Amino acid sequence: MADYGLRELRCLDALLRERHVSRAAFRLGMSQPAMSMALARLRDIFGDPLLVRRGNALAPTPYAEELHGRVQSMIRELEDLPDARKAFDPARSERSFTLILTDYIDTVLMPGLVARLEESGARVSIRVVGPDPLRFGDLFGEGEVDLTVSYFPNAPRSLVSRKAFEDRMVCLVRRGHPAFAAPLSVEAFCALGHVAIEPSGASMYRVLLDDALAGLGLTRRIAVSKPGFQGVPYLLEASDLVATMPARLATLFAARFGLECFEPPVALPPLDIRMMWHRRTQNSAPHRWLRDQVLAVLKNQDGAPGMAAPAGRGKLGADYEGGTE
Repeated sequence: MADYGLRELRCLDALLRERHVSRAAFRLGMSQPAMSMALARLRDIFGDPLLVRRGNALAPTPYAEELHGRVQSMIRELEDLPDARKAFDPARSERSFTLILTDYIDTVLMPGLVARLEESGARVSIRVVGPDPLRFGDLFGEGEVDLTVSYFPNAPRSLVSRKAFEDRMVCLVRRGHPAFAAPLSVEAFCALGHVAIEPSGASMYRVLLDDALAGLGLTRRIAVSKPGFQGVPYLLEASDLVATMPARLATLFAARFGLECFEPPVALPPLDIRMMWHRRTQNSAPHRWLRDQVLAVLKNQDGAPGMAAPAGRGKLGADYEGGTE
């Protein structure tokens, strides 16, 4: 068998993940011809076609499927090897980290994290992917994801978790909304047109409000359902819809779009936002460094400008404080 190293293993991993030469090349920042040459070399190294044409797509051979898990483990071991007996130096590392983030956490975390990495001179790169609730634990087990910060009740037992901060659900409407004309009863609240958020089909955000209302024998009128929060402020600006969302995000939207926050007319449980990672990376120096950066960014946001809600009737009180452990 021919010699091979980390570069060849990364190419093989990308090819088996993407099952497409051009997409694998894009994943690693290579040209398509270079990835085609890498595939030819890999076939020679392993004495197997690895990927074969099936209709209009490529599919891994049985040997490649059997090999993939071992290749991923070897990549992780080789990446961690230089840092095994010394402190991780982000200013000299070209390592890439992959994070699963909903658009809620993406909005409150990534601007601060990128600024922190730039200020520190870190050369690492961050790749953000959306949540996949059906394969959440598998993505970590396969080494495809390094970290998540999420509100994810009943997280897989294979993951280690640590509290990142606590948030709570509040309501958001356009400035001058008729809901502010008089005290809002829970029945009148339910009659409003609501925007419901279900990222990737998961119901963890909307169920908090719906369960609380169900306990009172009530249901709200869902006018719009969306997979994410980012388009919501534009809907609220142009309508009398109301959205219920985490306070950290709602206060950012309120400041940017001129919207109003108010307390829901029913008590809701807090959001326990946790940072999660796979057990095998618990003692990895690069992963420990990454977790420290994420926690530092979230901690620094506590009490920062833009987190305070506008004053006035029915607005968020001063008792909202995100927390970290």
